[in-house]
Amino acid sequence: MAGFSMIANPNDTPTETVRVASQAYVIGDAVMLDRTSDATDVVPATSSSTTINIYGVALETVASSATSLLIQVVDDIQQWVVESANNSNVNHRFQRMLLTDANTVNNTGTDNTTKEAVFMQTGVQGAAASAKIIGKFLKAQVAA
Repeated sequence: MAGFSMIANPNDTPTETVRVASQAYVIGDAVMLDRTSDATDVVPATSSSTTINIYGVALETVASSATSLLIQVVDDIQQWVVESANNSNVNHRFQRMLLTDANTVNNTGTDNTTKEAVFMQTGVQGAAASAKIIGKFLKAQVAA
């Protein structure tokens, strides 16, 4: 499965049904808050997502005609495994990273200190060439 897959949820963070429009989602897609539309709660996360607007991960696959989506709300204690743009590397541990898109982390090998660095690697899954990393979402409570 591509995208984000939770491996630990110590706070037992709740799931939530959110409003969506004109966008298909697959299980594992990260979503961010949509602060521009009164009729939509979330949109797919992108490389421009920030620590203040990253919100959840899709728990179901829906067509672009769907009006709601079940998500896992994210916090900064959960652990996730996710596809990475480059081969996984144990030397990237604790580096902060941007997303490539809604289901891939851009692990460049350089710590990113911008507000768009929404994921921090804490480990790797499998062999280095697997391109899967373990980590957590970085959540800010105020605008960065």
